Amino acid sequence: MKNLHEEHIEITREVKEAIKEIKVVFPAYYGKLYSEKAHLRNIELKPDELLTNEMLDEKIVRHIITLSNCADQAILAIETQDKLILQAVLSETRKLQEEIQELQKFVYEDSLTKSYNRKWFEDTVLEHDHITLRESGTIAMVDLNKFKEINDTYGHVVGDKVLIHIALKLKETGGRVVRYGGDEFLIIFDAGTSSRDIDSKLSKLLQYFDKIHFKVEKNSFKISFAYGIAPFTRGADIPHVIEAADKAMYKHKKSS
Repeated sequence: MKNLHEEHIEITREVKEAIKEIKVVFPAYYGKLYSEKAHLRNIELKPDELLTNEMLDEKIVRHIITLSNCADQAILAIETQDKLILQAVLSETRKLQEEIQELQKFVYEDSLTKSYNRKWFEDTVLEHDHITLRESGTIAMVDLNKFKEINDTYGHVVGDKVLIHIALKLKETGGRVVRYGGDEFLIIFDAGTSSRDIDSKLSKLLQYFDKIHFKVEKNSFKISFAYGIAPFTRGADIPHVIEAADKAMYKHKKSS
């Protein structure tokens, strides 16, 4: 009986054979073939197996080429006042926009909790130096209490469901939720939301979790979290802001 690694090698061989006669193969088509053949073997692919970094780079290059071609065609359409060319460019650009949005989702979304990941945080919230903040606002750091204990007692499947549920509830605060670590989240609030409002929102969430139980067969358990809040201004260094939120979070953890 073949192991999983051997199965992947066999699938790769089959896909290469299938595309051998095709002159140009883009990542989306390669990934589609690979996924289909894995499905026939009852193999569930992980998100990072559906599109490798190498394929991702190739896909980005294809988008750049397409965008460049669209720009050239648009200039030609304007110069010649050719409405047919302009309509074709518009249609192609819309398709490209949809693909780019899907690509951004793949790059910036945490596959488990569907919240943002650290790359999104670095690319969106921070400047290009990945140290200073682009705008003013407030960061709330959230850390689950005794999460390792939940994983050890009930297993990682249950632990994953806890993370999914807590991420969903954190989104109700109105901030942008980032899975920053295993069971650690950041919530980014804009300057229009005060620390007092954030504290109130998170306190209400703790009250909610205090009233519900997670059931696993005949057993049940509650979850809770500690949080720390740190305002920041545009141009501030993120390590200092994270450290301030982290200290406030551990102070809250000790007091609860």
